[in-house]
Amino acid sequence: MENVMYGGKNEVHHHVELSVWPLITAVGAFLIPISFMTAFSWGLSSVGIVLAGVAVVVLIVGLFGWLNEVHAKKEEAGLSKIAIIVFIFSEVALFGGLFSGYFYAMLFTGLWPPANTPAGVPPIGLAVLMTIFLISSSFTIHNAEAKLAHGDMGGFKGRLVLTTILGALFMACMAYEWHQLIAVENFTVSTNEYGTFFYTITGFHGSHVIVGLVLQVFVMILAAGAKIGKSRQTMMKVTGLYWHFVDIVWLLVVSLIYVIPYIKAGQ
Repeated sequence: MENVMYGGKNEVHHHVELSVWPLITAVGAFLIPISFMTAFSWGLSSVGIVLAGVAVVVLIVGLFGWLNEVHAKKEEAGLSKIAIIVFIFSEVALFGGLFSGYFYAMLFTGLWPPANTPAGVPPIGLAVLMTIFLISSSFTIHNAEAKLAHGDMGGFKGRLVLTTILGALFMACMAYEWHQLIAVENFTVSTNEYGTFFYTITGFHGSHVIVGLVLQVFVMILAAGAKIGKSRQTMMKVTGLYWHFVDIVWLLVVSLIYVIPYIKAGQ
């Protein structure tokens, strides 16, 4: 968009910007649920795993390319804040559907978790540790935003790195949890209804954590190139909003998927 003088009057002209990156990002996002369907609904687990890997790579490449294109401009522009809010509402609908299905299964089943659920599932102790990591990261990313707003780039980068480390520790705990449940406890997505919802919901949430970590890494790259600062905070604010959303969803996940089954099982 630019202002052009015609006959002493300012007229605003809009230029259509063509970019391939939104399409690449959309393809990556679309392939994620397809990979789940391939593995769980169609029984092609190996193909589903490969497809999920391709989806994540395509999504990350698309996000990096798109964000880099936006930040190559000298001035901030666009509807990034509004866009992330609209996106979060769409994610609320996604998780709302998953939680609704979970509630339906739990309320209309006499015993929850079902009788064939292995002892020690859900692993409440590890869930508490994961909660500590993720909720702490919400405070550190908020503090990073505050440091950026005051022009303290050193403090901003330090808090953001700490946030990323906490998020990575959360994902490491999740990977360990899945390995123990599948390899040791023989608790899989096909064990029973609880297993299906456990892996689907925690898996979808974990994928959102990964996206949040990718955004944080990109913000660090921008900060290193002096493309983020006190006068250019939009990307950090967008990342912060997304990360807070991920943290709030985790509180619902840990309450519904871990705490309630743990109490109902009388462990």
